[in-house]
Amino acid sequence: MVAQCAIGYEESVAAEGCYEWRMDLSDLQFWAFLAVAIPGLFLPVIIVWWKGRPIIPITLLSLVFWPGALILALRLRRR
Repeated sequence: MVAQCAIGYEESVAAEGCYEWRMDLSDLQFWAFLAVAIPGLFLPVIIVWWKGRPIIPITLLSLVFWPGALILALRLRRR
């Protein structure tokens, strides 16, 4: 059976119906994820800045490997 979805695509439909697989920027879950993820990404940078250390190395590490940056930031001593 072939059905046309509300978004205009034809799909083969059994019992599951039509599903849209594109991300909608008005989606509340998307913005909630960004609201948590972006500050969380820079948490190690904020900790290192608060401890008075240079932030460039930890910023790069945070973008590449976030758990390692957080562990390093928490283990640094204050100046």
